[in-house]
Amino acid sequence: MQDLEGKVAVVTGAGSGIGEGIARAAAQAGMKVLVADIDIKKAQVVAADIGKNAHAFEVDVSDLESVEAMRDAAVERFGGVHLLCNNAGVWIGALMHDADIKDWQYLINVNLYGVIHGVRAFLPMLVAQGEGHIVNTASMGGLISGPPEGLYTTTKFAIVGLSEALLMEVADKGVGVSVLCPGLVNTNLITQSSAVRPEAFDSGIDHQQPAPDVAAGIPPLAVGEQVIDAVRESGFYVITHDDYRDIIAGRHEGILDALDAHAKRYGSTSGRAM
Repeated sequence: MQDLEGKVAVVTGAGSGIGEGIARAAAQAGMKVLVADIDIKKAQVVAADIGKNAHAFEVDVSDLESVEAMRDAAVERFGGVHLLCNNAGVWIGALMHDADIKDWQYLINVNLYGVIHGVRAFLPMLVAQGEGHIVNTASMGGLISGPPEGLYTTTKFAIVGLSEALLMEVADKGVGVSVLCPGLVNTNLITQSSAVRPEAFDSGIDHQQPAPDVAAGIPPLAVGEQVIDAVRESGFYVITHDDYRDIIAGRHEGILDALDAHAKRYGSTSGRAM
């Protein structure tokens, strides 16, 4: 989708952080933007600053009906949707052996179901019009993992897998797909994740695990500009940092080594059913 002028973008989690950066970058590219966030006041501030081509909307991405209402609001306000950025996400640092089920549920409901609900609500429309692009925000934690982010990376690995499958599913339908895997970005992710956590999913546990040093991260607008470049160029993986290269390479080398060891021990299994 090279020409973005006058097209419509819907961005979740756009009241701050990466979502705000994407919304601003989309507006700079000439797009109309629905600035969606669970914190409507933050969304309104961003939309007002962007100007007349932006509109704020309150959405809870963990609720399918709320996401469908967001879709309908974008169509009513702007006449359609061309770019969907399933960006809203939350973070918890916890070790699996003492994590409460509510910790798991909170992350899965927002991070994973937020993407699923976006795809469910918007994909049929994009396919029907034969034009569009979906960007799903995962994380560098969707490519590599480790404590104390095992719960968080579980959701982000799932988003990468979902996005890879979606790319193949819609490759011939005029719909592009990207998966955003940022490293450290200067956002309020840690504090906001706690502030918007529903009481029903509050475990009451202070896990006392170190949080990422997000203040040392790159500006959200820089991430947003990379996302818009990927949309224009039909890029799939949006990788914001190259300093994880050796870690990612090591992970994949381990997988290839396991395949080689299997072939050496058991012989080729090519062509066998899974």
